[in-house]
Amino acid sequence: MSRACYKTLVFAFLAILFAVPVFQGIWEKAVEGESLRVLGLFKKVPSDANLRAFEKDLEDSSKVAGWLRPMHRQLRWWLMRDLGDKAVAGADGWAYYGPNIRYLGERYFRDLKFGKPADDPAETVADFAQQLARRNIRLLVVPIPSKPAVAPERLRRGLLPSPALSVHTRRFLDELRGRGIEVLDLYWAFGQQQRRWRDRPRLYLAADTHWTGDGARFAAAIVAMSVRGMLGPTPLEPKRNYRRETVTVARRPDIPRMSRLPGEATAFPPENTTAYRVFDEEGAPYADSDDAQLLLLGDSFSRIYQTDEPEAAGLIANLAYELHTPLTSIVNDGGASTLVRQELARSPELLKGKRLVIWTFAERDLRFGMKGWEKIALEE
Repeated sequence: MSRACYKTLVFAFLAILFAVPVFQGIWEKAVEGESLRVLGLFKKVPSDANLRAFEKDLEDSSKVAGWLRPMHRQLRWWLMRDLGDKAVAGADGWAYYGPNIRYLGERYFRDLKFGKPADDPAETVADFAQQLARRNIRLLVVPIPSKPAVAPERLRRGLLPSPALSVHTRRFLDELRGRGIEVLDLYWAFGQQQRRWRDRPRLYLAADTHWTGDGARFAAAIVAMSVRGMLGPTPLEPKRNYRRETVTVARRPDIPRMSRLPGEATAFPPENTTAYRVFDEEGAPYADSDDAQLLLLGDSFSRIYQTDEPEAAGLIANLAYELHTPLTSIVNDGGASTLVRQELARSPELLKGKRLVIWTFAERDLRFGMKGWEKIALEE
């Protein structure tokens, strides 16, 4: 290659490098009428946190990147069936959420030696259990197994549910048992269902992080058995005679949406699932009651089918159906590690008359819980 060609390539490369920030600056001044964001670098004390925040702000505000990213994502999907760093495409139109896979594949959260000691999930759960015990309220901890742990066969051909896939969660549950805390290992029940009864309805949605309507109903039945075993023959109040109806729901999958895949509806169309809707004696859809003796803390696994379509058909309503009594619930998508307890601390009256708190959270929260695992003090 001649020297002239080298020079041409170098100048073209430099032109591309400089054209993007120059265009961004012109856009910010002429179109948005704002001061240049790059000047914000000189308005704060240099630190790792400030530099990372500045870098993210530049990345999010870049107009060129905003135009090119969707095309890049679509091209990457067309050519390689790649959903990016947040998800993995499986066989038969399935997709798996990246953090769920990372949780299973990386070392136990304590072995990674990250975060603050105060964010240790086992320590936080034990502290919460002690606060409840002082009020004569028991605690049942229910980590919800992830789809790649229970249904990994479409992630890699030949891969089957195995206790090895839940080793981190079982280690955590063993720690809690050693502290005298009641736990429920849902993975065992889900794994048995998945392995032994292939003709049974699926427990998880194909391209979504959550369970099917059958998964929610099955989980409710297992949790109800544990609740009855913990509380004994004393009946729960108030008593309700609920009835249940089946309804078909079309769910738009959340994994392609979180991956920001253009044309997601074409690549991953809505999936139909059977949900189990619960009604009271008067024919009204199930509703929580502050006077209930059970309080459930949960995340989007408790919200799905419950407060979104078709409503009154999620884990909470089906648990009420199984136990013949309403529940009180605090639900926060992705926030079951800390945010639900913060909300409880703001509304301590919800604990009045409670016999049991059921704390459910996605098992990946042990590693990736939103806001970590802060200890939250409840008013005495």
